[in-house]
Amino acid sequence: MLFRPLPDGSALAVSQPAHAWISGQLARAWGGPVAGRERLDEIFILAAAQHDIGWLPWEAAPTRDPATGRPHSFVALPREAHTALWSAGVATAEACYGPHVALLISLHGLAIYALTPDEARAPDDLAAVRRFRAEQEAVQARLRAAVAATAAEIADQSAILLALDLISLVVCGTMGRAPRRTPPVPLAGGGMPLSLAFADEGWDRLAVDPWPFRDASVTVECVARHLPPAGFADEVTMRHGLRTLPPVRIRATLLRG
Repeated sequence: MLFRPLPDGSALAVSQPAHAWISGQLARAWGGPVAGRERLDEIFILAAAQHDIGWLPWEAAPTRDPATGRPHSFVALPREAHTALWSAGVATAEACYGPHVALLISLHGLAIYALTPDEARAPDDLAAVRRFRAEQEAVQARLRAAVAATAAEIADQSAILLALDLISLVVCGTMGRAPRRTPPVPLAGGGMPLSLAFADEGWDRLAVDPWPFRDASVTVECVARHLPPAGFADEVTMRHGLRTLPPVRIRATLLRG
């Protein structure tokens, strides 16, 4: 789960699949002269929207973090459970959508874990990540043989997915308000990062430069839950609270930087 902290100590909680939906919305808008292509393939848009498919069961019944009294955040969940969800997501994606989507989700999982150096991990977490890497490298070898796209095309798609994931995290507010840069993405002028910065003091306007979308602006949204400042006393109460809290809409417009 992802959280946007609010000044009064409360927070907006966004499920991983809801955040991934924003990635899918961005993928559908991608294209134009700067991007160097008219649009992205539908199979990629599907993968972007479903890249957190493995989190669906957990988000329906999240575990409570005793340190906060709230659901575990994406980064706080122990890697043993974390990697198991990713593995299940790859398997579910292959069963439901085929090898191309599953391959992109598997590669995205490895890219996410690569963002943290191994030497910075606790021993148990490092062991879980290494098992996941070995497992997914074998899965990817099998999936690549069943996918028509070239290795270069898959590499480009993986880079775009990683950037869309980061943009969505910024929109959801889990990355804070500081300006960010995505990893390099393939554009008409070559690989380069996208700069991201909120256009004012609110959360609803995000400037992107260079501009890789077809239209002059792109509006995205998802559903969140407004959690009270105090955490929940136990897991049963927390899960009930999450089910009964009214939905809150997160909405943001991306503009040319």
